Amino acid sequence: MSTIPTTEVIIFDTSEEFRKDVSILRPAFDIVSKVDGFRAPVYTGTQIENPEKGYIFLNWDSLAHHQASMASPSYGSVLEALKPAFGGPSKMYHVIFNDHPIALQQPVTQVLLLTLKDPSHRAEVFAILSKISDLSKKMLVFGPTLENENEIILVGGWASVEAHWEKVASEPKAVVERLFFLATKDHHFHAALKSYAGN
Repeated sequence: MSTIPTTEVIIFDTSEEFRKDVSILRPAFDIVSKVDGFRAPVYTGTQIENPEKGYIFLNWDSLAHHQASMASPSYGSVLEALKPAFGGPSKMYHVIFNDHPIALQQPVTQVLLLTLKDPSHRAEVFAILSKISDLSKKMLVFGPTLENENEIILVGGWASVEAHWEKVASEPKAVVERLFFLATKDHHFHAALKSYAGN
């Protein structure tokens, strides 16, 4: 299998148009799909708990490839093509997960953002997340953001939101409690993502 990509994660306030039809972003993705270092497909969708939040996941060969695309003349066209989907602020992250993010291909994707309360606990938090990732057969993957090593993004793949919460209920509570004692839960929601490989 190819090397693990650098995943660009965008969390944004959605427009009404995007909530009605996530495919309005296809013109933007058609431009991006021709960029060197981009790995199709792109995954996008609305948050299940609150559709006014949206997600875009794009995989790149490296952060440098994405940065080069942002510096290219075509980037203005990408931003213009993204505008109809955005109804407000957005936040972009980059992460290299501990394995390929196959969770994005599942019916429901869990999106969890954590911030370490104390950087000295990084090794313990990573050990907990590694154990969870291994037990899930890498259906849950995680990594620190390239922007801030104290911020961690985890994505998990599930058959449904209910399947996720049923699994949590059966897990040893002490492990989850310890994780959230060491790290602040900044964002924990679910999305139904659609993939698009570009034209």
